[in-house]
Amino acid sequence: MRKLSWAILILSISYPAFSQKKDSAITFKKLGDSINVILREQNIPGLMLGIARKDTILFSGGFGYADIAAKRMVTGGTLFRLGSITKMFVSLGILQLIREGKLHLLDELKKVAPEVPFENKWESVHPVRIVHLLEHTTGFDDMQLNRMCSSDPKEYKGMEMMLIQKNSFKCRWKPGERTSYSNPGYVILGYIIYKLTGKNYDQYLTENLLQPLGMSHSNFNLGSKLPEQDAKEYVPANGKLKEVPSVISLMGPAGSLWSCSDDMVKFLLLFLHNGQPIFTDSIITEMETPHSSLAAQKGLLSTYALGNYTTRFFNKDVYKGHNGLLGTCYSSFIYNRKKGVGFVLASNGNNPNFQLESLLTDYVEQDEPEQKIDTNALDIAAIAPFLGYYRYESPRNKIAGFKDKLLMGSRVYLENNALYLNPFIGERIKLFQNSPGIFFKEDFNTPTIVFTKNEEGKNVAIIDGGYYEQGTYVAVAGKIWVTFIALLFVVSACCAGIVAILLALTGRVKRAKILMPILPLLATAALAWAVLNLLEVQAKTYLLSELTNINMRTVIIFAGTLCFAVFSLLHLTLVLRNFRGFKNKWRTSYWLFTALSLIYILAILFQNGWIGMRTWAM
Repeated sequence: MRKLSWAILILSISYPAFSQKKDSAITFKKLGDSINVILREQNIPGLMLGIARKDTILFSGGFGYADIAAKRMVTGGTLFRLGSITKMFVSLGILQLIREGKLHLLDELKKVAPEVPFENKWESVHPVRIVHLLEHTTGFDDMQLNRMCSSDPKEYKGMEMMLIQKNSFKCRWKPGERTSYSNPGYVILGYIIYKLTGKNYDQYLTENLLQPLGMSHSNFNLGSKLPEQDAKEYVPANGKLKEVPSVISLMGPAGSLWSCSDDMVKFLLLFLHNGQPIFTDSIITEMETPHSSLAAQKGLLSTYALGNYTTRFFNKDVYKGHNGLLGTCYSSFIYNRKKGVGFVLASNGNNPNFQLESLLTDYVEQDEPEQKIDTNALDIAAIAPFLGYYRYESPRNKIAGFKDKLLMGSRVYLENNALYLNPFIGERIKLFQNSPGIFFKEDFNTPTIVFTKNEEGKNVAIIDGGYYEQGTYVAVAGKIWVTFIALLFVVSACCAGIVAILLALTGRVKRAKILMPILPLLATAALAWAVLNLLEVQAKTYLLSELTNINMRTVIIFAGTLCFAVFSLLHLTLVLRNFRGFKNKWRTSYWLFTALSLIYILAILFQNGWIGMRTWAM
């Protein structure tokens, strides 16, 4: 009955803030009805939404609840966490300093702020520059899991906040070669604003962006400080919505913005009016244009630019903007200057907004003609050297990079004089040539792929922002097959361990003989326990604050990964000690390969810092 009442209440929400004409009322009503259906089906408590055209604000308001317990509805003034949309404001702040002559895009970080403790073994030839920080091309690791947020109310500013992220300030490849999203770069940019202006980034951006635009409700708080205006945060739990705490952000310049639809439509209009009244269109154009990556140098314009990127590849046209996630709030800021239209939304229920984004893009484009992208005949001779297998080489997080490198390989091949991309996981995609070396996917509206050579002369492919290096089938796919076979042995050994336990409990096997078959089961169970705790934290980002200190979760992660190593080594020792005692050669081979499979997996995990993982000390 309560679920029925909830659905009826959501479906009955009115839309007084729509600015509409009589002949378009039904269109707005259908949009609102569709939004309510999505909220109900995805169990989203509340949604903030703003839609604007260049000459008018079409809608500013909300749907559902900002606070379920208090029955407070989302309105045009309800503040949501907008996460990484903050980067657009920081980027504009940096561009303002550049316009004032206090900074330049190509300035070297070591000269602007030599006190930033970064490492770059290519610094003499490829120094880290301001543009690399803006475009995520430094090669820095993304934030350590225990450096994202905290339950401690203490707030950090200036150099102190920047130094929290110092463990990520190490270039994994030459700056300017690959794009790999790295929040710590924007924390450094926030510090640079402070150093050059004497004002913390939040004060500077408030005075130079929020106030001139009349965004009087917005702020850069690191946590929820306005309980009557801030949206509460929720996660689904047993079919209901559970309120969770608003954690303190440890990366302010990368994601601290709180704003509402009434304010964010003003920010939309800043872009739809080409920067007016604060900036010129040249600054907005520069913000939308990627500069530093290898892909950008080869003419691919859909990669990450200066705190701004191409957010929509499908539908009828290309959209710029940014997305965000912090706590349980997902947000999207999407616009098209050419069409003079855009929208901003944020939800507070730990649900991605992809379906809502597609719905809104379809809505604002409903009267627009199809956009046709320029196509050139495929130059088979030019693409021939780039056919073959590609290994992913730009993981966002170093600690999980082995997984991405393992699973994100691709094959590029010709079939009937047509070019295809076939990811190892996913369906094959037909590619069309837009210009020499640059391609777009079937049903896409902008090129997202470029084939070129890196500085060492290796063939590389930049696919949807990811950097791939060409290799042989054995080099690219061989590790996948070895890992797959190793996992098969481990899974089968776990099954054998369960059978051994059942036989021992029924007295059919002596308990003294079940140690060898149950050790792989114990090792796998320990690792799975640790991994499940990490996955829960990643799925519910508000829990990341738990990784900053020693508690039940972090002890489970530490002990589980360590026990995997101990049990795997014990199993190998036991197999080797009993090697000559096996009477059946197939049984001998099976347990030997199982032991080696566990050691192989152990080696990969150890190499990537997973064994005895102390998240509180990362």
